[in-house]
This record gives sequence, C-alpha cells and structure tokens, in this order.
Amino acid sequence: MYLSRMPRLAFITISILIAMAVCLLGCQSAFNASRTPSTQRPYDFEANLLHAECSVLPAGRDSLDVYLEWSREECLYLREDPASPFFARMSVHLGESKESWLDTLESGTPEKARRQWRVHRMALAAPWSEGATTVSGEFHDEHRNNSFRWQSLVPDWETVAHPYAPDGWPLFGRHAKTGDTIYFSAPTGSRWQHASVDVPHRLPSPPFTSSKDKTDTLQPLIRSDWEMDPSGWSGYVVQPGINVLGSPNGSEKLDIAHVLYGVDFEFPYVRDVRLMIASSRYITSRSEFQRMQASSDPKAALDAFWLSCGNDKASAAELIKTYYSRVEEANRYFSGVVPGWKTDRGMVHIVFGVPDKIRRTSESEWWLYGEEGTANALNMRFVRKDHPWDPSFFVLGRSIQYRVGWDRMVTNWRNGRVQPD
Repeated sequence: MYLSRMPRLAFITISILIAMAVCLLGCQSAFNASRTPSTQRPYDFEANLLHAECSVLPAGRDSLDVYLEWSREECLYLREDPASPFFARMSVHLGESKESWLDTLESGTPEKARRQWRVHRMALAAPWSEGATTVSGEFHDEHRNNSFRWQSLVPDWETVAHPYAPDGWPLFGRHAKTGDTIYFSAPTGSRWQHASVDVPHRLPSPPFTSSKDKTDTLQPLIRSDWEMDPSGWSGYVVQPGINVLGSPNGSEKLDIAHVLYGVDFEFPYVRDVRLMIASSRYITSRSEFQRMQASSDPKAALDAFWLSCGNDKASAAELIKTYYSRVEEANRYFSGVVPGWKTDRGMVHIVFGVPDKIRRTSESEWWLYGEEGTANALNMRFVRKDHPWDPSFFVLGRSIQYRVGWDRMVTNWRNGRVQPD
C-alpha cells in the first residue's frame, strides 16, 4: 500500500484537463536509452534543448556506418531573405571526425530528420582490438549554438544480427513495438531461434519496505526456428515482454545475438487513460486506485482524483503535466526488462523528481535530495544487479529511514505542493 486511509472524493468531471496534459506530453521527442542530456541533471529530459539518437555500426573491417536521427522542432531554422527557404546548419563530431550539412524545411517535411554516412574506423580514433569500444559524439545546432552529447557503443566488425526496424533503420536502444517485424543480417545457412516471454505486471514496493524482483527467473520459450536464406536477411515478429534472438549451440542454450523488449505503440508516452491510472498508483490509496480501475468512466474518475489534489483546474493541470512528464522520463531513461516507470529508479524519480545531486560508478548510483549533511536530506543508493535479460537493472537499497521522506512527498502531491523540476 502506497498510501492508506485517505478520504473519499467527490466525482467532478473535468474532461479537458487530461486532454490538455496529453497534448503537452505528446510534444516530446522519442526515446533513446543511451543518451545523457546533462552531466548535472542526467535524468532531466528538459535540461537540454536538443535530443538526438545515434548508432555506429560496422560496415566491414575498416569502415563504420553512422545513423543519426533528431527532431526538427528542437532546432533553429532561419532564412537569408523572405524568398529563401528556412534552413538549419547542423554538425556532428564523432571521435575525431566531423560531418556538417544544411537541413532545409520544405512542404511536407517530416518532424523527424535522419542522416546516414560512412567513415573510416581510424577517423573515430577507435582501437583495433577485438570487442566493442565506445566513441563520444556531439550533435550541434549551429544557429542556436546548442549541443547534445552522447556515447556510442561500436560493436566488433564481425558482429552479426544487429536489429533493424521495418523501415530499414537500425533500432536505437533495446525497445521495439510489439507486432513489428525486426530484421537482421547473418551468413547464409546459419541457424536462428527467436524466444520470448511476457513479463507479469508488478510495481516496486515503497522505498521503506522489502521488495523482491523475479524477472531474472523468467525463461523465454522458443517461438520459431529457421535457417538464413541466400539473401542473408531474415526477421521475426516482436512479442510482448522479453525477446531473445540467438543461435543454438548444441547444449540446449542459445548464443544470444540480441535481446529486445516488446512495448506498446505509444511507448514511452503516457496517453492511454488506463496507463495514466496505473502509473498514478504511487500516490493513491488502495481504495482510490481500485475505484478508478473499476469505474465505468475511468477518465472522469482520474480527472476527479487530480482535481482533488490541485483544488482548481489550473493547479491540477500543472500537477498532471509534472507527474506524467516524470513517468515519461522514467520510461526514457530507466526502461529495460520492464518499463521505466515500474523500476525502482523510476518510482523514486516520479515521486521525488530530479535529484539535487547524483554520484555514479559502474555499479552504483547515489541520488541526493536536499542539502547534503542536513537532517532532512535523503541519500538513496541504487545498485546494479546481475540480470540475464537486462544489463542495466538497478535495485534500491531499501530502508525504514525513507518512510518519513516518502510520506511527506506523497502528501505534497495530494495537497498540490509539488513544483516542476
């Protein structure tokens, strides 16, 4: 139970409220699990004006293909005179290489922009040793003089079976839409199997209670088994939950090529009213939550809950915007075997917001809320856990000491005293 014995609330219909919040949230860019928008506020999506996604993939022993995607609405487009088209001046620094170009706005130009080019591996100053390496990248809007930085993991040149979306573009991150066909290339005649398992719905318990995750015990089942045809390309249909592609090695196990997570069409956005109700569980009482789930008009029930927190439409709209923006940020930055809002880090991020300070090592993260060294400061530690299907699975070190801080923040949400990050 996240909050207990709260008073019953009258149903007040404010239909426009959720619509306004959904519209506001829908203007954000797509998810990229690997990006770091700010070294000071790494999990604050709005900390940077620009956001981009990039993959660097082998194109043979000596060459690499760079795939870049960005949002045009985040860039500054100018024109030299009233008769000229609007254009943005873009550039990318990747390792020691630089690529520059002009992006022109024309009628029917899509919101998402893409660019692909090939570079010599030595131009990235990447080591020639076997295995993977990481290359630093920077996407720059020169008109606005604003940049977005990221780290690109470069696979070994002999790596096969990188996943490609139905439009032929490589996947960014590990999430794919359930029902989509994922394509990959491999040697003719090689044998492949696709296995999957759905992940049961479960929320993490509050920071002051015990919790045990069982997703590491899930065992995907073989869905298909085939040999690569002479084209060298094949594919499989993404199932909900964990999807594993690999080659059988003769010991009833797979040599895994990649692991993907099947998500719904709108991920990472929070637009469906049922998902909005489900993700509100962290600040609702059990009876409120059950009432919203059982309501014949769940939208009106959710509207009534948020109006009771904000006391008026304007305040409630701000709470909605802040809360579900955090849910979406949790999906962007913490998603893995489960959506980010269901993880320990996602739960804390949604309720407490962006930490005042973050310290990170390869195996741990410390999130500080408040002034360090003071009585009211909270310092939460998340530890990376070995997980067969998720290389970035973090578990909160729970403590009864978090009880007061948690109850205070939940009360702040319910009294409309939470400010945007």
